[in-house]
Amino acid sequence: MTAQQPSPQQPSAATRHYRQGDLHRKIDEALDRLHPGHTTLTTDDLHGVDEFHIGGHAATRELAEHLELRAGLRVLDVGSGLGGPARHLAQHAGADVTGVDLTEEYVDVARRLTDRVGLADRVRFQQGDVTALPFPQASFDRAWMLHVGMNIEDKARLFNEISRVLTDNGLFIVYDVMLLGDPTLVSYPLPWASEPEHSFLARPQEYRSLLRKAGFDIVAEHDHRSQAVQSLRDAGDAHRRNSTPHNPAGGDTPPAPNSVAMGTDASTKVAKVLQNIEEGLLAPTEMICRLR
Repeated sequence: MTAQQPSPQQPSAATRHYRQGDLHRKIDEALDRLHPGHTTLTTDDLHGVDEFHIGGHAATRELAEHLELRAGLRVLDVGSGLGGPARHLAQHAGADVTGVDLTEEYVDVARRLTDRVGLADRVRFQQGDVTALPFPQASFDRAWMLHVGMNIEDKARLFNEISRVLTDNGLFIVYDVMLLGDPTLVSYPLPWASEPEHSFLARPQEYRSLLRKAGFDIVAEHDHRSQAVQSLRDAGDAHRRNSTPHNPAGGDTPPAPNSVAMGTDASTKVAKVLQNIEEGLLAPTEMICRLR
C-alpha cells in the first residue's frame, strides 16, 4: 500500500517499488488459477489476490470488528492498495468507503475489481497523497490504514491529516509493521521496500506519541506477532506449491495468487519479513485510536 506523493516529475521510491505495469493481467491470471472458468466473481472470490497485508483476509475481518461499523458510516481507507479491505467493509458492514492510494496502477486495479463484484456504488478509489488528503474537514466517521506507515517518512503530517478529515470521536485503526530491535539488523527486501533507504519503520512509542499529538487517544493496542508467523509461513508454503521443477520458487515463476501484487520475488520478501519477526526485530501491531 502506497501513500506519499513525490514531485510531479519523479515517481517516489514507493511507487517504483509497487508499480508493475501489467498488474491487471497478473491479477486476471491469478483469478483464473483460483477460479477456472468463472466469469462472475464475488468479494469472497477475490480474497486470494486483493489483500497482501500480514494476515490477509483473516486480519481484515478481525480489524474490521474494532471499527464499530454500521450501515451508512463513511470510512476512509488510507493506502487502499487493491481494495480488498475497502470492499469487505462495504459488503459486510454496509459502509460507504473511499480509498486513497499513491500508486495509480493499484487504483485502476481496485476500481476494476470493485466493478467486477458490483460494489462501485458503495466503494470508490482515487489516486492521491495521504499526507495531503483531498477532502474537507470531518468528511469521515472512521478511518484505517493497513501496512502503510512503513512507506511514509512524515507520520506526523499523516496523522494530522487523518485527524482533520475525521469527525469528533471518530475511530482510526493503525495496523503497521513496527520496529522493535536494531534497525541495522533488519533484512531486506521486504514487501514494502527493497532496501532500507526507502523503508520508514518506526517504534510503537513513536506511533503513540505522534498519534496523541494529532489528537487521538489510543484505546487499545495489540501485538500480532504470533498470528503473523503462522500467516507468513502459510504464504511461503503457497508460493512453493505454485512452483515447478522448471520454475523454482525465487525464479521467474508467477507468484502464488495470494502474493501476486508483490511480484516475482514475493517468496523472498515473505521469507525476510518472517525472519525479521522471528528474530524480534519487527512486529505487526494494531493501535485502535479515537479522536478527542
